[in-house]
Amino acid sequence: PGISGFAVLKGRVPLDAHDRFRVGSITKTFVAVVVLQLVGEHRLALGDTVERWVPGLVPDGGRITVRQLLAHTSGLADYADDPDFVRRTVAQPRRRWTPRELIHVALAEGPVARPGERFAYASTNYVLLGMMVEHVTGTSLGRQLRRRIFMPLGLEDTSFAPEIRNSRRYAHGYAPSEHDGIVGSLATARDRSTVNTSWAWAAGSVVSTAPDLSRFLGALLRGRLLPPRLLALMRPAPGSRYGLGLAAFRTPCGIAIGHTGALLGTVSAAWSSPEGRRRVVAMSNSFPLSPSAGAALRRLLNASFCGA
Repeated sequence: PGISGFAVLKGRVPLDAHDRFRVGSITKTFVAVVVLQLVGEHRLALGDTVERWVPGLVPDGGRITVRQLLAHTSGLADYADDPDFVRRTVAQPRRRWTPRELIHVALAEGPVARPGERFAYASTNYVLLGMMVEHVTGTSLGRQLRRRIFMPLGLEDTSFAPEIRNSRRYAHGYAPSEHDGIVGSLATARDRSTVNTSWAWAAGSVVSTAPDLSRFLGALLRGRLLPPRLLALMRPAPGSRYGLGLAAFRTPCGIAIGHTGALLGTVSAAWSSPEGRRRVVAMSNSFPLSPSAGAALRRLLNASFCGA
């Protein structure tokens, strides 16, 4: 593995390849697996509506299906795009947000499309899926992730953690200032590592390591977590950018599938070849990235994936 820089700026603690970090929206792939396992167990159906499992919450919930939530075609707005909401998460870093509060933020923005009309990425979709998982199973989403994925695959450094409470090695995320698209230096960056991420919940609160993410993606794509029929649905169709919890990325040597994430000063990507044999995980614990840093991260991913 290639490693450069610091896990913690204070004390200049060097980054280690096994450091834990917030994976952001890569969480969505984990949650999609749990949902599809419940589909495989006939406890949930892709055609089930939001209204069936979370009645009275979403006005058009009778027309929005599990499949549409997984594929980001529900037409719901993304609560994380609301500038006032984002300001409140920064101003109140210890606040615990409930999933219902997050949905209400999205609903206040109004829909961005009709259900099923088009792709519109929204963390709102996966918060609703997390709520469905809890209604269907009668247990917490965190428990379902542990029982169904983390423990069977031996992902000992992976957890569903809206709050970081333990002292195991952890790469802090840093948020440099940004003005008119120009990203400031790390000298004035804010350490975002202890912020409560209940506002990301089912859409972004997993903490993991590069080796664990690689193991998860490999196991998933080799069929260890889902039967072939449901795994096929997760994969993006040829020419499309998103399936049911997995995204497609163009590289110089073909299509990679996986997911990316950006949360609280950390940006990450987990890519794999379609059959799960060739995998790459990359993380930067400074975000937003300057244009040059963003281009460098993309070059790193392409070179690592393609073996250049």
